[in-house]
Amino acid sequence: MADCAKRWWGRPAAGLALLAALAVLGGCGREEPAGNVFRGNMNAEPQTLNPLCSKDVYATIIHDYIFESLIERDLDTLEWKGLLAERWEVSPDGKAFTFYLNPKARFSDGTPVTADDVLFTVETILNPEIDCSNLRSYYADLERCEKVDDRTVRFVWKKPYFKSLEVSGAFAGVLPKHVYAFETPKAFNDLSDRLVGSGRYTFLQWKTGQSIVLVRNENYWGARPAIERVEYRFILEDQAAVQAFLSGELDELALAPEWWVKLAERPDAGTKFQMFRYTSPGNGYGYLAWNNARPLFADPRVRRAMTHLIDRPKILTHIYKGIGKIITGPFWNQSPQYDASIPPWPCDRTEALRLLKEAGWEDRNGDGWLENAGGERFQFELSTVANSLVARDVVRLLEREFQGAGIELVARFTEWSVFVTKLDNRDYDAIMLGWTGTIEDDPYQIWHSSQIADRGSNHVGFRHAEADRLIEEARAELDPAKRNALYHRFHRILHEEQPYTFMRAGESLRVMSPRIQGVRLHKIGLDSREWWIQGFEPNLEEHAAP
Repeated sequence: MADCAKRWWGRPAAGLALLAALAVLGGCGREEPAGNVFRGNMNAEPQTLNPLCSKDVYATIIHDYIFESLIERDLDTLEWKGLLAERWEVSPDGKAFTFYLNPKARFSDGTPVTADDVLFTVETILNPEIDCSNLRSYYADLERCEKVDDRTVRFVWKKPYFKSLEVSGAFAGVLPKHVYAFETPKAFNDLSDRLVGSGRYTFLQWKTGQSIVLVRNENYWGARPAIERVEYRFILEDQAAVQAFLSGELDELALAPEWWVKLAERPDAGTKFQMFRYTSPGNGYGYLAWNNARPLFADPRVRRAMTHLIDRPKILTHIYKGIGKIITGPFWNQSPQYDASIPPWPCDRTEALRLLKEAGWEDRNGDGWLENAGGERFQFELSTVANSLVARDVVRLLEREFQGAGIELVARFTEWSVFVTKLDNRDYDAIMLGWTGTIEDDPYQIWHSSQIADRGSNHVGFRHAEADRLIEEARAELDPAKRNALYHRFHRILHEEQPYTFMRAGESLRVMSPRIQGVRLHKIGLDSREWWIQGFEPNLEEHAAP
């Protein structure tokens, strides 16, 4: 199921005492196998599991087990293929998409998936009182979604949109109307763990602070998965999570680069655990966001100066162990949307101080700190997630670099739920975060000025008339070459304006227990539908991936 951009927090770096920790971990006893159960981990707990209102990647991980869209991408060919829809048709003008539902499709309670459920899902998304502005932004040019008959639904768009097929068929898991029908929008917004879909698994429980548990949908309408039970634990500290993995308490773990390098050096790498390293659009990118609505960062010269003060090559080399790539814009750096001709702004304190002085900031009294004409010191608060050691490492480096230029950085470390609230309320000076991505992104959700209001994804408050125009024009351009030319111009505006300092495009670094069988790397990632637990070999005909 495709999805809009989601907030994520990357795996934290290992931090101090790494070698000692590894020595301790090497001696851990191994937990007894857990049966036909997959045990994963999340380094932050979802704020909510609401199927439409959640905005973080942690909830999306759970949703992908439970909900299904009309179509999905083939992970190797990248072409669209049917899921809930057995086939679809596109009108000659490219503005109408008719989907024919698979008559076998059922929700986990046995109720057939119908056109009414699709209409209900879309109408809920389009309701301006439903807290899903990030998702709703993609439907801005949808004219209507209509029922043709019980198993046929048609999406009609007002004008051409290059993602209209994807948004129509793959941007939302279909919700059963009889389960989710609501009396007031607030009642729907307040749903946190009501999860009923047509997917391979059903929701069992969410123990706050401990785990989320799913069980196989024994009535699944398609090919049933081989694994009976899926458990995601919340082990927030990286060292504890690695220890849990090496002792056999977890079957899979995403690693920080430093842990990846150290575990790869172990003599039992490849036997005690499997290692997978790959790039995909879902890796997304990390960034520092400057709240453009705050007077301190309203001037693009100040924001560019902040980027000039950050030694991104040093951060990439020493904190991320050279894994990943410094980027200059919001698109997947392996996509033609990304303008590879734009070089990153260099770390250059002289240029930074020149820009700051031009913007009214200089050391006026010789005390080593920058002040404006009113005598106010250049001081700002940088908010980030409390459990992320990589964030702490980056913040320590930034504190030194900014202090050397006369700027005081005050670090604020908060829990994920508090952090998200600050983000939604725009209650920050600067934040460190990341976005996931898709194969071909539409920047409207994050960068169009209309998405500042209603807790939209443009939380940084970026306003730029030319950027808005380019985003809108690109949406309606169906020629990929012409569309990418527009996105390159948009990319350059962001480079000049620096509403974010784009830090790096990441890579997926994952280790897996040898208990997990059937794991293979596709063009853009792994597919858990193919996996089974050692000792619980599947009936390949019954459990083949759809």
